[in-house]
Order: sequence, then C-alpha cells, then structure tokens
Amino acid sequence: MIRFNDYLDRLSIIKVLSFFLLVMLVLTLGSMVFNFYLGSLFFKFILYSVMLLFFIYKFHQIDLKEDDSFLVSLRNEYNSIFDVSNIQSISFIVIANILFVSTVYFILRYLARLSLISFDSPLFGDFSSLSAEILLLYFVTVVILSPIIEEILFRGIFLRRFNKELDNLTLAILISSVLFGLCHGFGGILGAILFGICVSILYIKSRNILVPIFAHFLNNVISFIIALSGIEHFIQGNLIVIALIVILAIVSNFVLFKAILKEWPTKME
Repeated sequence: MIRFNDYLDRLSIIKVLSFFLLVMLVLTLGSMVFNFYLGSLFFKFILYSVMLLFFIYKFHQIDLKEDDSFLVSLRNEYNSIFDVSNIQSISFIVIANILFVSTVYFILRYLARLSLISFDSPLFGDFSSLSAEILLLYFVTVVILSPIIEEILFRGIFLRRFNKELDNLTLAILISSVLFGLCHGFGGILGAILFGICVSILYIKSRNILVPIFAHFLNNVISFIIALSGIEHFIQGNLIVIALIVILAIVSNFVLFKAILKEWPTKME
C-alpha cells in the first residue's frame, strides 16, 4: 500500500522553499508597489492558501508507478489515524503545551514589569470585539490552514529530509523543531519548540502525517476558543488562577519530559 510519506519523500525541498519565498516576495512587493496593506493575518491566509494549492498540484504530478493516487493514500492515512495514535496522549501534549506557553508568558510579563525586557504581547488575545469576518478569516488561517501547511513543511519535509541527509534522527528532530519555534512569536518560541519535538515523535511513531496535523489543529482550536471566550483578562487579574496554571504546567511538563525521554525514537521509517 502506498503511504502518503512516499509522496512527501518525492517533494524537492529546494523547489518548495523557493516557491514559498517567491510567494512571500510577490505579496510583499505587490503591497508596496500598489500601496495597500494586507495585514499579517490576510498575508498569512494568502500565503498558506497558495502553498496548499502548490502541494496539491505537486502531489498530483508525482507518479509512483502504482494504481493508487495521493488522494487514496491520504484517505488511507485518515482511516487509520486513531489506530496508530492515542487521542489521550495527543490531548495531554496539547494541554501541557498550552500550560507551558502560559507559564512562559507570565514569566515574561513579570520580567517586563521589572523593566528587564520589553514584552507586551497577549497570551491568547481577546476576540470579543472582532467582526465575524475577521474571526472566520482567523479560524480558516490559523486553525485549519496553519496546521496543514506547517506540519507538511516541518515534519513531512524538513524532519524527513534532515534525517536522511544528516543520518541522525535526534539532530533532525531538534533542528526541525527549532526552525518551527523560530517561526513563532517571541513569547511562544520555547513552547513551539517543545510542541515541535512532541509532534515529531508522534509522527515518527505513527508514520502518519495526519497525526501531527490533528495535534496542531487541536492546539490551535483550543487557543482560539480561549481567546474567543475573552477569559484572558480574568486570568491575568487573578493570582490564584495564575498560580494554579503554573503548578499544573510544572506537573504536566514533568510528566511530558519523562515521556519524551522514554519514547524518544531511534529510527524513522
């Protein structure tokens, strides 16, 4: 049976990155030449939408000399997603990551109050005042497109290619996760790196790209719901809640770190 990984292995990392950078350049120059402002959210929506179409086109072009198409291989991955992964483990990773990011955020906010650093980013944000159109655009971009594109890039392409080129799975996991983290905001870099390591292990163990995509989707949709609820102001103004989050983060991530060390893969198929 053809696996979706077979299609990922046939993608040229140079062509993917070149096209990705080309789209970014066109969007940037286009906004400058025609004097209009896309905004970071709409910019990301166009970029990820174009990349999704690009991936679909490239997958259709790949001929593996088999009767199955990439859509068939994708359907096979979908049908087996919960046979090769554990929903409880995925949920724990997502919750532990959100608690970890929240704790890092509280530390950075405290350091900013002491004037030791400059940091003024929101934890989840407050979407209560946003229009329905912006909320829909955010949901499509961050909750749906972002997990698909980023997991194909960082796990499906970078992780697999680094493993082949370096012949060192540990380095491949760490490098791809650090690159993933650097693509996120200052306050979320550490959390993104940890999350990248966790979903890399999930991907290697399951051999199914839909597993990290689902974990990424779950993480983003929970963050979206929290932001939509407007609970951030309540959290930031309640020291008891902050203390509880920090304690839960310490406990859950202690368990998570032990699981990472125990489950650390030695080879990738």
